[in-house]
Amino acid sequence: MNITINRAELLHAVKRAAAIAPTDSPLESLKGVLLEVDAANKALILTATNLEVALRQKLVCTAQEDDSLVINARLLVGMLDKLPGETVELNRNPDARQLKIWSGASQYNISVWERSNYPKEEIPAVTNLVRASGIPSMAKRTVFATDEKNEKPMLKCVHLQFTQDGLRAAGSDGHCVVTAKGDNKSTGDFSILIPAPSLGRLAQMCEDKDEFRVGTTGKKVVFVREGFLFSARLIEDKYIDTEFLTSSLKSHFTVLTDVTELRKCLDSVSCVEPDGKVRMTFDGMTLSFQCAGVHGSANDAISVAPLTGMPQGEYWYLVKQLSSCLRSLSGTATLGVAAGGILTLNTENAFYMQTGVRSNVVQPAPKKKVKKLPATKKAA
Repeated sequence: MNITINRAELLHAVKRAAAIAPTDSPLESLKGVLLEVDAANKALILTATNLEVALRQKLVCTAQEDDSLVINARLLVGMLDKLPGETVELNRNPDARQLKIWSGASQYNISVWERSNYPKEEIPAVTNLVRASGIPSMAKRTVFATDEKNEKPMLKCVHLQFTQDGLRAAGSDGHCVVTAKGDNKSTGDFSILIPAPSLGRLAQMCEDKDEFRVGTTGKKVVFVREGFLFSARLIEDKYIDTEFLTSSLKSHFTVLTDVTELRKCLDSVSCVEPDGKVRMTFDGMTLSFQCAGVHGSANDAISVAPLTGMPQGEYWYLVKQLSSCLRSLSGTATLGVAAGGILTLNTENAFYMQTGVRSNVVQPAPKKKVKKLPATKKAA
């Protein structure tokens, strides 16, 4: 291997690879990134996988010969980050087990693995690709609502639907459900269940403006754009009918509120018990939050605009769930409360529902009836 390449571009690509390569794998080479040189096309191809997702990137370089090797991904990030200069050179003699990396007066000599030690991750060739963009926004609105540790595969996933009306997504952990609308330019006619961590990893590597071509083989999904290919294993399961679930809810009342104000109000009280419950109280045009913990209690309130019904009563919710929801939404929301204290939040691009929980108020135990002993007769 003897190549010259832009240092910043290589560092950016290796950082992406390092985000996928596992740090605790028993297979040492899996912690690395596979570097493959295509001299004829002046390209360096980087591949990383954790056996659930795989990433392949292509960069322009100057090269004299084809070669391939595996190097620890995080170690390579650290070295590239410290090297000076705009370009960096990578060199090793054929079949040598050390790679020389240098720029300017700085130089590293690092042990590498051969290509044969790296897992053969099959990235499928997919036809009939559809267009999709806005991936980070869709992930932000749905991933938080899933439960990676749940035994039910369906609740670990995000349901992505590629429809003629655009991209749609849904996530649930069994206690809350969120549905989201994406880019109307993203069209198609299929749906997939992608593990939430996989979608989250992809979202960290792109921006909403990035446009992908998306396709599936049934067992894997592939997101492709120039110089970038991301694949993920899919879950085979039937997803809940979120459309029926959300349309069947009938709110006792609804109010209009600003998501940012609602989030700030919750944040101001939840600091005393961030892992506990919050009481939400309605009194006409006022919505109040109250939290109590071992160190004390906190109260705050905001004004809301009643829309339907009479906003009244108090309801209890888990702080973390509600806080995660409010951080994923923005703009104006219609807030409602349905039977059983089910909370709903409806914005322009998302619909959220969360089940209520029992209050923290401890009801006094009923008094036990004491049986009176029969009076004893006095001796004559």
